[in-house]
Amino acid sequence: MKISDILSMSLVNLWRRKTRTFLTVLGVVIGTASIVVMLSLGIGLKQAMMAQVEMEGGLTEIMVDSEYDYGIEDLLLSDDTIRKFLELEHVDSVEPQISFSMPIQVGKYESYISVIGVSEEQLSKIELGSGQMPELGPTMQMIAGNQVLLNFYDYTTGEYPYWELDELPNVDLLNTSVIAGIETETEDVDGNGDGDSATGSEVFDSTFSTEPEDFSTDNEFGTTGTKDDDDDDDDSDFNDPFSGSMDDMSFDGYGSDSYSEFSSSTKRVQVKVTGMTEGDEKAYNAYSDNFYTSIEALSDFLKKNYSVNAIIPGQPTDRSGKPYRDLKYSRLVVNVDNSANVEEVLEIIQDMGYSADANKEWLEATEQQFMIIEAVLGGIGAVSLFVAAIGIANTMTMSTYERTKEIGIMKVLGCSLGNIRSMFLTEAAFIGLLGGIVGVALSFGLSMLVNYFAPSMLDMEFELAGDTAISTIPIWLVALSIVFSTVIGMAAGFFPAQRATRLSPLAAIRNE
Repeated sequence: MKISDILSMSLVNLWRRKTRTFLTVLGVVIGTASIVVMLSLGIGLKQAMMAQVEMEGGLTEIMVDSEYDYGIEDLLLSDDTIRKFLELEHVDSVEPQISFSMPIQVGKYESYISVIGVSEEQLSKIELGSGQMPELGPTMQMIAGNQVLLNFYDYTTGEYPYWELDELPNVDLLNTSVIAGIETETEDVDGNGDGDSATGSEVFDSTFSTEPEDFSTDNEFGTTGTKDDDDDDDDSDFNDPFSGSMDDMSFDGYGSDSYSEFSSSTKRVQVKVTGMTEGDEKAYNAYSDNFYTSIEALSDFLKKNYSVNAIIPGQPTDRSGKPYRDLKYSRLVVNVDNSANVEEVLEIIQDMGYSADANKEWLEATEQQFMIIEAVLGGIGAVSLFVAAIGIANTMTMSTYERTKEIGIMKVLGCSLGNIRSMFLTEAAFIGLLGGIVGVALSFGLSMLVNYFAPSMLDMEFELAGDTAISTIPIWLVALSIVFSTVIGMAAGFFPAQRATRLSPLAAIRNE
């Protein structure tokens, strides 16, 4: 018997029992769809995690954070630390960062923000949704994350519009004056109990030098030139809504009913937001929550607004509580030449005493967790497919009982046992194949519904990178599902096919 004859006879036999075939195929469809959708959830969440890791640095970066080990200068992050890391094998580059927190005010709204100074190269990697990149100038220019508006509050009432009223505050950072607050409360940094202003020009600490230090920007950040604290800050592109000196401003508006971070001891400084990162308030990315500027601009800003001996928030001090002369970095990002060498370099840096971490190390542990999740979800879907396999076995067993006489005649006419077995296995394979194809098609529809409705049904915001979906069905899963359902069909039909080959021809012919 030819293969074409076996295929045609199998299709005819299935078509003669349309209702039974349909119900059996339906079981395979449900089983296949269940296992594909379950696995797609695990795959989608894993891909979302991978995309997030790539956005935040990928698998070849090591983050070395400053823990402000007071008095232990060898562990503070400085240019010497950068040079030391660059000498390590497999290290391509080291990017410094400085973090600084301060309150800002836009109209009647305020927020307490973190400004992160990064290298020009890293700054250029930030994708903007509007505006332009910051430039060096007398006024510090920044990029704002697309979700920073969520944390603005009305300082007259203390209300957070987004979290309490479900609406964004009426703030246009790109076209409105932004005022930053520098705390100028006096601090006793010289140990004499008198206290000095954080912005006073007469503060002098003999620990650093024999002469009062001027605020030259010739520093470890690589910029040149000087800043005179007495010069007016003029920016032709910036509209100053305040008349007169900042230091002469009245704070009568900040009474007991005000929730403002600004007080009479707060120095008010103009800053400028030139760009916003890509995405709306619900689109999360690695730069969504903070403000970013160049490390040169932030260091100039800090040195201009704090005196030599003032303790800058976020900067370390020595054992006596005095600040260091040079600004120290908050984080160093060490770029390794290959992800395979990350663990080796990470171990060396940690052995040097630094607090270091890598995405690769965290990712490997997380991947193991996702493998368990995928196995559990796949197992749940496999139960449905197992039930479908029982349905195929039942259908094929019933078919052998109903076609006993037909089998006997085929044997008498000279059909080999292999041909009879192949015919029944082909019928079972067709049921599995058809159910797999329809089940995969159904899976795509269910996956689209999950991606559309899941976030709103769960009443939460998924922090997914880019267009990453919650449920993802890759091509390999499609092919594997169809092949698997076909094999399951054939396996379920094997024993009924074996029974058909064992029937006695004479007994089968006599059977009514």
